[in-house]
Amino acid sequence: MGLFDFKNKQNEVEERSFYTSNGQNLAIISLLGGSTVTEEQAMTIPAVKSCLNLIEGTISQLPINLYQENNGEVVRVPDNRTRLLNGEANYFTDSQAFKRQLVKDYLFYGKAIIYIEKKGNSIISLHALKGNSVQFKQYTTNGITLSKVEVVYTGLGASVQLDYEDLIIVDSGNEGILKHGSDILELALEQNSYSKNLLKNGALPIGVIQSLNRLSEQAIKRLRAGWESLYAGAKNAGKTVILEEGIEYKPIALNPEQLQLVTSRKITNSDICKLFGIDESLISAEFNKYSANSQQNLAYLQYTLSPIITAIESAFDKSMLLENEKNNGYYFRFDTSEILRATEKERVETIGLAVKNGLLSINEGRASLDKNRINNDYFMWSLGNVLYDAKKDQMIIPNMATTITDGKVPMPKDKEGDK
Repeated sequence: MGLFDFKNKQNEVEERSFYTSNGQNLAIISLLGGSTVTEEQAMTIPAVKSCLNLIEGTISQLPINLYQENNGEVVRVPDNRTRLLNGEANYFTDSQAFKRQLVKDYLFYGKAIIYIEKKGNSIISLHALKGNSVQFKQYTTNGITLSKVEVVYTGLGASVQLDYEDLIIVDSGNEGILKHGSDILELALEQNSYSKNLLKNGALPIGVIQSLNRLSEQAIKRLRAGWESLYAGAKNAGKTVILEEGIEYKPIALNPEQLQLVTSRKITNSDICKLFGIDESLISAEFNKYSANSQQNLAYLQYTLSPIITAIESAFDKSMLLENEKNNGYYFRFDTSEILRATEKERVETIGLAVKNGLLSINEGRASLDKNRINNDYFMWSLGNVLYDAKKDQMIIPNMATTITDGKVPMPKDKEGDK
């Protein structure tokens, strides 16, 4: 039977060890979310949307492969699970939308939850659950370790209890940006609201209208309505203010320039980028500080994407691999090579140097540049080098066609005809 052929074992389900619970257990409720800023509100903030779209878009494009490491040799293993991760996660969701949901929930709520639909030991579909609709009830018998975890999901109009072993939980170790970054997000929302109102009433002078005579309440309402109809809104910008006798306008010193609204928004956007772990240069050309595209991509991979990718890989290894597969060196990995692709000039120079130094063959170099293969493949090795075979303790001098063993140089043979 092949490694992934489970036709004869449809009803066999692998046992997983869990502590049994009893009446002495202590129940602890943990609900994802709980922020004063909702996901919908956060997505109205341009900096948040830009950061999230960038990270979501990058990770959703990366293929996930299954590998096996055995005696130092790593081989890629074809498997149905990678088809789900790179093609269709389920009948209604493709892999790109599936990965985007994972990344969003991981960043916003601190956890991404996936429901695994199985048939025996075979995984037939994956479903990303909404992060703010999952509730955990945790039990302990000693106050230190967990003995059982119950999961309740508020799905399509109903609450459903799920088995913990049927879930993949990608945990960031925190409560997510919506909660621990709520102060910054609330400030950004207030700034957006202020800017909207300022634009809406852009031509309306900021000040106080003062009358020498006492006005009735009805007169005050008429004056306010008339003032706003004549001078409020962007379409009324630039109109000359005409005041009747006895009416005086006194401007208030509080204005957008003195509030330094532009500077304040820049600081807030910078703080939002820090929440996502993104360098501002990735969403704003104003802050670009890298001399090469490859340097920027490397920093993006190391400091922004790697923590998220590693968390997803670890969760997949824990919940999607059988115990015997874990023992035999199987693991999931994202292919991040596309992120590190440099500019065309940098790629040609780097690959050309690798071919020249014999690290890549000519066809391997051409394949790296998406070029067709040539009929005969060659490695370019220099005769001017000395090669040392550490296993045999020998030095080979290609230019002299000589092998040195134990420091002894063999005498050259006489040529035919020499005496």
